[in-house]
Amino acid sequence: MYTPTTRLLTILELLQSRGSISGPELAEKLEVEVRSVRRYITMLRDLGIPVDSEPGRYG
Repeated sequence: MYTPTTRLLTILELLQSRGSISGPELAEKLEVEVRSVRRYITMLRDLGIPVDSEPGRYG
């Protein structure tokens, strides 16, 4: 079972290892909704971690 901290670290690890990954892919891997992924990305940015994103259907 994932905790919020574990999810943040997992997102960070996936972004660093893959370079790019869509919101829906992240949501599937973390077993959460895409909206939750957006919140986690915002948390990473609030912590000063730069996260680039592209708006769009698969962003």
